[in-house]
Amino acid sequence: MNNCAGSSPYASTVTIDMRILSIQSHVVSGYVGNRAATFPLQLLGHDVDVINTVQLSNHTGYGHTNGHKTTPEQLNAIFEGLQVNGIDKYDRVLTGYIPGAEALRKVQGHIQRLQPSIYLLDPVMGDIGTGLYVSPDVVPVYREMLGQATMITPNHYELELLSETKINNLHDLSSALRILHDKHNLEHIAVSSISLPDQIPDLPSPPSTYTDLLDRSLSASSETLLCFASSRKGELVAFALPSLEGYFSGVGDLFSALVLAFYEDDFAGAVGRALHVVQAILLGTAAGRFSKEVTSLGRGMRERELRIVQAQSHILASHRWPGRRVDTSG
Repeated sequence: MNNCAGSSPYASTVTIDMRILSIQSHVVSGYVGNRAATFPLQLLGHDVDVINTVQLSNHTGYGHTNGHKTTPEQLNAIFEGLQVNGIDKYDRVLTGYIPGAEALRKVQGHIQRLQPSIYLLDPVMGDIGTGLYVSPDVVPVYREMLGQATMITPNHYELELLSETKINNLHDLSSALRILHDKHNLEHIAVSSISLPDQIPDLPSPPSTYTDLLDRSLSASSETLLCFASSRKGELVAFALPSLEGYFSGVGDLFSALVLAFYEDDFAGAVGRALHVVQAILLGTAAGRFSKEVTSLGRGMRERELRIVQAQSHILASHRWPGRRVDTSG
């Protein structure tokens, strides 16, 4: 198959007034975890409740972080308070960074009780090059939770952990995805970022709605990352993404929230729309960063915080990043 998936703007709008529960990290300063997810969801018209799994001054990239984890007992008490008052009815649930297995099991049990119509599980565990940044005993719990989820958004490293498959090429990727779809009855998987040596022919270039935003001081690197949207019915759509210089925290958290918000019945379309917003925000963040002199680590990290509030027009726009369906049958 070689037909384009995403050559036209996303035509429909999502249903507003959904109640969404987001369970992930919180920082006082910066935009990761719930700080990256909540504003876009609210801007899109949703009523968002948040449970913070950690409370930190800032993300760990600054070099110094103060704060604390929310204990399993505290998480349980929060859920019970919502239940007693009858305010725990949610259309959709999003989970992200949950660093310990005991806390994750508490969340697992409550999601089972809540039975949301859509549950997006972002299995935040680690990354290529850095390895695990959660307790190792979290990994088997996430594997157990796959059967509860409607969709997941792992990166390359996390997909390998969940599928117990080393991914070196497109064939390996297809096998890993099929394991999760078939073994866990998982409907949708968005692989948020992966680098593969395989050449996937005819992947669409960045759309003009992105290239028109490029500042003269900015240019995408020659490195290309791939994102994949996979559905259990067999559709696999690939997206080619330019890479910008520098590291930006919270990108995966933002992406997952947007996929959850935009999803109706076209998963690849929701992923394409989320990617367009994320790429536009990355451009805006990078442009602001390069326009200012950086004099310290803290200042440098601050200039790389995602400019989500300044990107309201992009969040509300209906543009989609174009992708192409990939045939892996051969």
